[in-house]
Amino acid sequence: MAGKPYAEYEKELDAIAYRHRVQRDSLYVKQLAMQMREVANVAKDKRWALEADFLEKRYNYFLLFNCGNFTSSQKDSLSDAHIQDLQLIIQKAKKIKAVDIELRTLFHSWIIFCHYIKDYEMSFRYSLDLDEALLEVTQDAFPAKFYYYTEMGKQYYYFHEYEIAKLYFERGFEHSDEYGNESSWNSLGLIYRIHYHDLEKSDSCFLKIIRTDSIYQGDYEYELWVAIAKGNIGVNYYLRGDYDNAIPLLKYGMEKSIEDNEYNYAYAIGKAHILAEIFLAMHDFAQAKLYIEKMHTFLNIISGDETALESRMHYYDFMSRYFRTLGKDTNAFLYTDSTAMARAEFENAFNFRKLHRAMQYVQQEKLNTEILRNKIYYHYLLLISTFAILLFLLLAFLYHLYRQKQAAYRALVIKTQQWAQVPYTQLKQEYSSDEEEIENPELQNGDINDLPTETDQQLFNRFNLLMTEQKIYQNANLTLPQLAQKMNVNRTYLSQAINRCTGISFSTYINEFRIKEAVRLMSNPKLKNICIEGIALDSGFNDRSTFYRVFKKTTGFSPTTFRNNLAV
Repeated sequence: MAGKPYAEYEKELDAIAYRHRVQRDSLYVKQLAMQMREVANVAKDKRWALEADFLEKRYNYFLLFNCGNFTSSQKDSLSDAHIQDLQLIIQKAKKIKAVDIELRTLFHSWIIFCHYIKDYEMSFRYSLDLDEALLEVTQDAFPAKFYYYTEMGKQYYYFHEYEIAKLYFERGFEHSDEYGNESSWNSLGLIYRIHYHDLEKSDSCFLKIIRTDSIYQGDYEYELWVAIAKGNIGVNYYLRGDYDNAIPLLKYGMEKSIEDNEYNYAYAIGKAHILAEIFLAMHDFAQAKLYIEKMHTFLNIISGDETALESRMHYYDFMSRYFRTLGKDTNAFLYTDSTAMARAEFENAFNFRKLHRAMQYVQQEKLNTEILRNKIYYHYLLLISTFAILLFLLLAFLYHLYRQKQAAYRALVIKTQQWAQVPYTQLKQEYSSDEEEIENPELQNGDINDLPTETDQQLFNRFNLLMTEQKIYQNANLTLPQLAQKMNVNRTYLSQAINRCTGISFSTYINEFRIKEAVRLMSNPKLKNICIEGIALDSGFNDRSTFYRVFKKTTGFSPTTFRNNLAV
């Protein structure tokens, strides 16, 4: 069975359950549970460990409940402990998604409450849980689905909740073939008769049982259901006033139903009751009395069974009318009183309020779960909202800082653009390096702060003319010796003239020309597609890194930042 879907070994498990229920073989159950646990360990499949737990718990409960010399209170304690064990199995089954074990354990719990403890309110709670769980499985995956629906329908039928019972019976039909549903068709026929007063549909349900092509022809249980169905059709004839057709069917149903079967006396009482009603209506008091005696005999046989409560109530009611017809009012009054007592006893056992309380409890549980879920959702929403607000404020603050930074950059860009238009002779007070590099070593010991002489000014003007008109600064390889040779002057004199007239070194002065050129180029919208490397080369720099370093040292930001903050 290990490694197979539940549907493939469902019949084997049912056979095991039947064997331990009938034979009560403790050793067999213990060995089988041990084998299941070994499979669980080898296959790393927790479901078989749960199967072993379910098998042992169920077997031990039935063994103690049916065989133990326990008092009623001790049986209640035993059942309470067993239900707790089953709850644990259900929780574990849900955790590992073993739906079939969850369903079978729920159904077993329902059986305990319904047929052993007879706590009908709790049984209805479990039936509601079971109904919800059954919606999650298909008939192919869980072959007992139709049977569960049928059994749940019977419970609602006993409590006269006919519409709900009808729903469950019809669900059972949806998940099974046409055969083997005699009990459901019989109950549905009774519902159409009692609740809907539709005798035609009632007959059609009973006729589903009486089929000449049934594969169960000759089977005792099937023939018994045929007798029951015929008896119920007889009741429908009685309700139509057709006594001639009703009597033989009722007699056949009553007599056949109790042949070697002690469980059908409640049914036989019902048919004897209808026969007594017919003969009373026909004023055949001898025959009426005959069937009254049969009713009384059958009632004594099932006196300790809960099914006798409703039969006794109908018996007393009929006896009251019987004696009134005979003119024996004293006897009629006594049976009227007994009818009221029997009805009170029946309603106490099958109180509809138990079902309603169970449904209210389940609805309240769902409501509480929904309220808790909403609270958790609200707290999460509040937490997320708070986080979102804080994040928004942080982003707003960062955006504000970014805007301020951008505004400062734009202001600096404008200042730099303005600086790029200032005549070169006025530059030394606007942008001057704190770390001037004096290229001529001979000047390092001289007084470079002396005012320039007329010769210095003339020499500087010649040099500045080359810078502005010929743009010699665009030559990336330009050096002081080359320039001195070009101007046919001594390099020391030229360096001294530049230093005295500008206050900065030759290289710094050249680089300022180049930076101003770069500023003008980047400020020209027509040249916005030229890359930074191209701007550097066109300005007189021979590599990107030197351009970046000098540009940032001169202006305070990088060429990229300058370009990104240009006004549109």
